[in-house]
Amino acid sequence: MGTLKNCSECGKLYTEVGQGMCRDCYEKEQEQEQVVYDYVRDHDKCGIKEIVDDTGVKERVVLRMLKNGRFIAQGLEITYPCQSCGAPITTGKLCSKCSQDILNQAERIKATKSVKKSDHSSRMFNFDRD
Repeated sequence: MGTLKNCSECGKLYTEVGQGMCRDCYEKEQEQEQVVYDYVRDHDKCGIKEIVDDTGVKERVVLRMLKNGRFIAQGLEITYPCQSCGAPITTGKLCSKCSQDILNQAERIKATKSVKKSDHSSRMFNFDRD
């Protein structure tokens, strides 16, 4: 038996069975996904903004489709902005340039931490007692 939840789209109480929203909203989203899929099939190299503007489907529906791999499975190429610089990308969250920048920063941090501090434990002190 499923858990009672409020639908994230309309707020209505429903029994959760795995779709994350009530049946009505789920069916509505399925229809919207078909609209997006038909549009993308005819415009195979388009961006999310173009899809949203031309179909009227909410951006989060298109993003959810991307996240679920709906376009990749069909061999379609959809671009969306890199979360760092905004460059168009087709996979992941960052473009290759921003990913490389992060790796370079990590290497610099690692290099600065690996510089050994002087070890005072091996020094010999000669205290003369006169």
